[in-house]
Amino acid sequence: MEAREYDIMYRTEKDHWWFKGKRKIVFTQISKFLDEDKKYSILDVGCGTGIIVKEFSKLGDAMGLDIEIKALKFCQNRGLKKLVQGDLMHLPFEDNSYDIVSIFDVLYHKDVKDDVAAMRELFRIIKPGGLLVLTDSADMKLWSRHDVAAHARERYSVPKMSSRLEKAGFEIKKVSYFNTLLYPAIFAYRKLDNFLNKDKPAKTNIDKTNPIINSILYSLLWTESRILKLGRLPFGVSIFVIGKKPAKIRPGRIRKTRN
Repeated sequence: MEAREYDIMYRTEKDHWWFKGKRKIVFTQISKFLDEDKKYSILDVGCGTGIIVKEFSKLGDAMGLDIEIKALKFCQNRGLKKLVQGDLMHLPFEDNSYDIVSIFDVLYHKDVKDDVAAMRELFRIIKPGGLLVLTDSADMKLWSRHDVAAHARERYSVPKMSSRLEKAGFEIKKVSYFNTLLYPAIFAYRKLDNFLNKDKPAKTNIDKTNPIINSILYSLLWTESRILKLGRLPFGVSIFVIGKKPAKIRPGRIRKTRN
């Protein structure tokens, strides 16, 4: 991610419809997999400026990891203390360390050269029976200047993401697209932006939004959080996954090949 994008994220992610809506979807979905009386050990990989770590702290002992010092400094500004600088491909934790590991919009990054290897590293540090909570970008038809600014490598499909997670050893408990209701508008906006601003420096689509528009857009993701409690969405701008590390790993379950 471009350095300036961390500043934008820190200023906006508490109330911006996209970040707020994504949190609503994530925490609505994982609640049914959790025991409300248990305190969980949680790691957020690629924690950015830390708002997800703060949210996870309500469920137990939450730590944030990011490779960027700038991001971790923003986390400290939020009052977070349990932070570590580290690389997704070589996580500085012992096997079976965490009940829940989350990774939001990280695997698509161009510096993740082998995403199945990264998934296996996540699998390694999750306790048997523990959960992986993941979001990422969907649908290569949406490729845009936004992805360039975010240093993206690809955008996923549900079959591709599911297949790679299964190769890493995970059982898929829930997978769906989301940000579906806004897909036509986002598709049109990004194609137009690609055409009109192709010679300008790339930047993401995240910025301050008019409060009324922000509220309307958030309400659409809130609606999707209700729909996702009942089933799945057939397409969207993003993908959401809950994976589980089996309590007992059968021999040969983790395959070595990639797509």
